Amino acid sequence: VDVNANSFTSQELKKALAKMKESEKAERKVSFLFLKQCTVRKKFRPIEQLKEEFEKLNMKMETDYEIMVKLISKFNSSASTLDEKVAALYDLEYYVHQV
Repeated sequence: VDVNANSFTSQELKKALAKMKESEKAERKVSFLFLKQCTVRKKFRPIEQLKEEFEKLNMKMETDYEIMVKLISKFNSSASTLDEKVAALYDLEYYVHQV
């Protein structure tokens, strides 16, 4: 749109209005997503904070990844018995199935 002109055609006005509506919709969508993200943050605490609180209670919280690494090392260990290796594989199957 030529903003230096003294008058605008109806087509130019329609295009300008359409652009304004599009930008307003985009702004609303961004603000909605931001509000949604803020409410989610209020409901849930970060994993680091949860880990600290569990450590204060003398409880160690492990992620699925950490558990799977332990199971793999137990399976690869030569000190593990056959029953322990089979149990590790069954447990590992459960965690891999979730992924």
